[in-house]
Amino acid sequence: MEIMQALLYIGFLFSFFLIFLSSRVQHKNLPPSPPTSPILGHLHLLKKPFHHALHNLSDKYGSVLFLWFGWRPVLVISTPSAIEECFTKNDVIFANRPLFPSTKLLAKDSFVMSPYGPYLRNLRRFATSEIFSSARIQMTSIIRTDEIRCLVKKLFAVGNREVEVNSLFYMLTFNIMMRMVYGERYFEGHELESEKGRAKFNDVNLIFGSPSGPCVSDFFPFLKFVSSLIGNVKFKRLLKKRDVFLQNLIDTHRRKKRSCSTTEEGDEKRKSIIEVMLLLQESEPELYTDDIIKAIIKVMLVGGTETSITTLEAAVSFLISHPNEFNKARDEIDFNVGQSRLMNDDDLSKLKYLHCIINETLRLGPTVPLIPVHESSRECVVGGFSVPKGTLLIVNTWALHNDPKLWGDPALFRPERFNGVEGEKAGFKLVPFGLGRRACPGESLARRFIPLALGTLIQCFDWEKVEVNYEEGGKKMEKAKLMQVVFRPREALMDTLFKL
Repeated sequence: MEIMQALLYIGFLFSFFLIFLSSRVQHKNLPPSPPTSPILGHLHLLKKPFHHALHNLSDKYGSVLFLWFGWRPVLVISTPSAIEECFTKNDVIFANRPLFPSTKLLAKDSFVMSPYGPYLRNLRRFATSEIFSSARIQMTSIIRTDEIRCLVKKLFAVGNREVEVNSLFYMLTFNIMMRMVYGERYFEGHELESEKGRAKFNDVNLIFGSPSGPCVSDFFPFLKFVSSLIGNVKFKRLLKKRDVFLQNLIDTHRRKKRSCSTTEEGDEKRKSIIEVMLLLQESEPELYTDDIIKAIIKVMLVGGTETSITTLEAAVSFLISHPNEFNKARDEIDFNVGQSRLMNDDDLSKLKYLHCIINETLRLGPTVPLIPVHESSRECVVGGFSVPKGTLLIVNTWALHNDPKLWGDPALFRPERFNGVEGEKAGFKLVPFGLGRRACPGESLARRFIPLALGTLIQCFDWEKVEVNYEEGGKKMEKAKLMQVVFRPREALMDTLFKL
């Protein structure tokens, strides 16, 4: 009996092995690839950090690299020519996101995870025309300016004590996004210094934190059930809390709207995103459901906060470690803005070196060293090689931004390399916001908010290092401890700061 069970077990494994191998459809002219393991594919070659492991494989086998993650084919690229080919000629083909079992719950009503089609195009159309249009960004400049002034007042009141910059920047960016979306800020004053305020911060940070990537089990068909179970356990409760939070925002606005019989003349400029979408819901209810409104809010509160926080924190760390660059940025601000007032949106076009600092920070310390994964909807050609349908596309931005063939001395923090080159015009050498039809729709907003916040801190305060966790070259992107900084008010700005 035991022998029979053993034979059946061996037969089952052998049958699975044959099915597994047959699932790897043989294609001619595939890109170069390392020797593969029968079951794991190339997963055993990927050690943390993954962007370094992928870079090492690309160095050995080629800049257009083909891998197997279990049963899933994967294309890894890290050169401007390959990136351009994928996101111009093959842009529509790579416009999809893969649906992994462990993260399929996140795909529901998600701007980032939803498949390419009418639903996504409608979301992006609204985002482009109503949220991130030039008119809307200009209209909301008062919100950004006001919240940055509140941050400066807080730091001025704190005096010479160290502050933890991550939570400081989180409060700043989340308040800006909430005022754009909802019309009111979420955090008030010194709220984070109280136990109740910290609990409030931790709660919202948890439900709007960036989701983790796929699990190893996502790459094996026979572990699909396990992967789905892991996803359910990991996300279901969090997503429910997020949904309740967002629905409350919508319902509150709906109640306010019902209680007001008329809308004041000229009130259009002060409408929040939710108010605009509720008006559209009345005329086009099938296009602007509550779920779609929540999807728009999610992309702002999740994507709009995390990337800005990480970039600001990295810029502060780099500038603390490079006082010459800090002083050069301050001299530029003092010359173009002066010391009798704080800088504003209208000054940004004159502060070229400040923008160089932002671009160099985005190059050296990308918020995401690997662009979120795309998936090919049909077979295509990249770099002269055949790429099968259903291939995952990974763009290794860390490798691209640290390529010595593209950037002289890439490990050095040298903002001057961007003199005369705007980040948006750096072509396919600098891609911190992604590319193509899935590119970050909020890039234009980020390029107004981040330099204004960073420039104001440079203008108003001397910075003293307490703990720095970013290393040059982006080689250590994870923080061992939260960075602490002392912002000392500048003597030359005391009169201006007292007037706030």
